[in-house]
Amino acid sequence: MAIGCGVDVVELDRFKEALRRGGAAFLRRVFTAQEVTYAKARKRTVLLHLAARFAAKEAVIKAVSQIAPRRMLAMNQVEVCNDSLGRPHIFLHDDRHRGSTPLTLLVSLSHTERVAVANAIAFQKGFLPHQPCAQKGRR
Repeated sequence: MAIGCGVDVVELDRFKEALRRGGAAFLRRVFTAQEVTYAKARKRTVLLHLAARFAAKEAVIKAVSQIAPRRMLAMNQVEVCNDSLGRPHIFLHDDRHRGSTPLTLLVSLSHTERVAVANAIAFQKGFLPHQPCAQKGRR
């Protein structure tokens, strides 16, 4: 069984410039309509939310590529959703791979005034990470 991990850091100044240059086309290429709506509903922190989601998408693409190198994901095929408690979850919109091995994706996001960061872990469905210290009587 395979596990993949990915991390990405986004400098907010550079991301803001990319948004300015790319405009609506950049938003459509990178984000789903739901992600843009979510971020725009947070008037004072739109940039932070978009940058964190950008970092999450990059981290997920890196994690998935370690398990399935032929599974080429576009940025807008990776959607970051929040559950009722605000925890981020990933939904993949890649219909071409519906029959492939199902993946479980875990993601964590954070940001400061200057950077947004995300890490992602991908593993095959049914895979439970082992606990080496719990084996052989260790604690």
